[in-house]
Amino acid sequence: MSSKKQNKKVLIILIILQIVLIALLIGFLIVGITGYGEINMFGFEERVKNIILDETYEIENIKNIDIKSIAGNIDFKESTDGKIRVIAYGKRAENIRVSYLKDILEVETFGKNRIISFGFNNNVLDIEIYLPKDYSNRVNIKSQYGDVKMLSLENANIDIKSSCGDIKLEKVKNVNLKNDYGNIKIEEIIGKCEIDSSCGDVKIQKLNILEDSNIKSDLGDVKIQEKNDIYVDAITSLGNTKIENNNRNAEIILKIKNDCGDIKVGE
Repeated sequence: MSSKKQNKKVLIILIILQIVLIALLIGFLIVGITGYGEINMFGFEERVKNIILDETYEIENIKNIDIKSIAGNIDFKESTDGKIRVIAYGKRAENIRVSYLKDILEVETFGKNRIISFGFNNNVLDIEIYLPKDYSNRVNIKSQYGDVKMLSLENANIDIKSSCGDIKLEKVKNVNLKNDYGNIKIEEIIGKCEIDSSCGDVKIQKLNILEDSNIKSDLGDVKIQEKNDIYVDAITSLGNTKIENNNRNAEIILKIKNDCGDIKVGE
């Protein structure tokens, strides 16, 4: 191996170590600022399950559901009455606002970043959204710190931007996901996907895309268990690539680009 190739490999390893270290430092800082997670060390409080908001809305005229969260989990569950219900858990009711203007239902949380005041989690506010499974419009989520979980929404268009936390979706149609730190796990995609992951694994059980799609990962593995008859154009800078039953003549193309990590498509 030439010295040039050795230097390149060493540089890649150093970059990976730096990324991992930065991710660990950010995680520790998040816990220190928000008390996020059920962690009780250094005096951090456990997260609160006190209901501070519980409201119900008619679904007929709602075309957009917008959620902006500073710190806390966002969990979409199935509604049994055909309506949209928003429940929030936290300490202070003034830290959340729900507005319904024209055709947009907006849920937004507030809080101050307190870098010095460890031992408090007043900013942590968990949100539950009860939504009919046949909802066919848009869901937009911007989450700074916290996990996002979603029930099967086979007719909706979903856009999620997360700074730190896992994203877990069931059966969905069109998804546009961007996650800085955290894993992405999806049961099934039946339309189109645009996925951008900076640090974390991307795992999809079943992929049935009807349009050209893209998956980009900076650090982490990309694994798809099952796909429809498409061509997968995959490349990784550092890692292994394995594609089963790849049809170069297919009309639909899935592009996968990974800087550091394995790419595996098929069982």
